[in-house]
Amino acid sequence: MPFEEPIKVLLIVNPTAGKMKSKSELFDIINLFRENNYITTTITTASKGDATTIVKQYANEHDMIVCCGGDGTLNEIISGLMQIKSQIPIGYLPAGSTNDMAKTLKLPMNINKAAHAFLNGQPTLHDIGIFNNTHFFSYIASFGAFTKVTYATPQWLKNKLGHFAYYLDGIKRVGDIHPYRVKVNSDNFETEDEFIFGCITNSTSVGGLFQLNSADVCLNDGKFEVLLIRYPRNPMELRSIIKGLIHRKYDERYVLFFHTDHITFQFEKMISWVVDGEFAGQIQNVTIKNKQNVISFIQ
Repeated sequence: MPFEEPIKVLLIVNPTAGKMKSKSELFDIINLFRENNYITTTITTASKGDATTIVKQYANEHDMIVCCGGDGTLNEIISGLMQIKSQIPIGYLPAGSTNDMAKTLKLPMNINKAAHAFLNGQPTLHDIGIFNNTHFFSYIASFGAFTKVTYATPQWLKNKLGHFAYYLDGIKRVGDIHPYRVKVNSDNFETEDEFIFGCITNSTSVGGLFQLNSADVCLNDGKFEVLLIRYPRNPMELRSIIKGLIHRKYDERYVLFFHTDHITFQFEKMISWVVDGEFAGQIQNVTIKNKQNVISFIQ
């Protein structure tokens, strides 16, 4: 029987992601891959943007890429693949604080279990978002209430407390909530109103804050899910908004939810945007497009 060719895997590790689980379990993962006829090239990131650079330089020499890090590291890997126009399959070993994309892909939150799931998984094509032709995102672009928490929470606090750190830091930022007047246009929707939060997502987990119905989300249908929360004028309206988000039944007077393959936002002033948990800049006009079935995840 001829010897089976080994599979070449590029393992990209963010050693500071989440609770830093990747450091203690890294050797177990490499050994598991070796036992299953995978040749692993392991490269760690040291600063923002490193994963994108690594992918652009080394991806084409490998059969698969495995991300051991958080959603931000995964975003950088996807950005690299989009730039070199490659559909090399991606495995995800979630080591971040929220791991929204892993939840959406129904991957184990334990790194070792996720590694076993990778070995037994199959590549599946997924949609990717293009944000102002400058950023790519796998699961969310957002503005408004609490979006600052995902990138402003100190890394040491995330490492120490994990996802709970976002809630602690978010409490301090309640005073940051205020309305943004914006014109919104898509292929099937148009409005001008005041919103405290908006997200364009391809995920069931929205920034770790709340969940969407899985029946409402398809990861490769060429459509985004858009959720916009209007400014509550009184405590009763606020209670209705919170109740709708918890039970996933939205009162259209306060929460708008729809699907689209492209959308534009025109604000009265520059506002902060977050893409896959990372700060994307202060921007006044935003165009977001869906790129269907361009990235392959192992799941």
